[in-house]
Amino acid sequence: MLLYGVLSGLFSYAQTVANVDVSISMPSVALVDILPSGSNSVTLQMTAPTEAGNTIGTSSSNNTNWLIFTSAVTSGGSRSIKGDVVGTLPAGIRLRLDISAYVGAGLGFTGGNSYVTANKYLTNTPVSFIDNIKGAYTGITYGSNGFQLTYSLEIQNYANIRSGTSNVTVRYTMVDN
Repeated sequence: MLLYGVLSGLFSYAQTVANVDVSISMPSVALVDILPSGSNSVTLQMTAPTEAGNTIGTSSSNNTNWLIFTSAVTSGGSRSIKGDVVGTLPAGIRLRLDISAYVGAGLGFTGGNSYVTANKYLTNTPVSFIDNIKGAYTGITYGSNGFQLTYSLEIQNYANIRSGTSNVTVRYTMVDN
């Protein structure tokens, strides 16, 4: 019995426990921005043919803007980025937006999470082009982080086109799904 008391005393350790309550708070974040090469202004020009009977040219495009974003959503939530035109496009003309695949060192939307839905025609009705955004950030370096945007013009209806100059604004919005 004495041996049992000595041995059990050797294997007993005094333990104390201390606890710290930690409160963690993560705000909802939805930030979207455009990185331009210099100016946010984009100029697209139709070209006049040099020979009667030829079509009006629509070869002008601009790919100097990059879309970047940061997002943190509620549990189970996701977001999309939509684009629309504020103003009136010239009659008979469509504004096309081509979106590149993501490039850069950001995290959270590659590997099957967020995705570019397709290239879009921009109108006064918002259209989604990047979907299923959850917690993510693109990085902020022009030309090497984000989604490159290419704007171009197409003739939709020759009977409606008119000469002149128009100015519109393309608006990008990150929205909860």
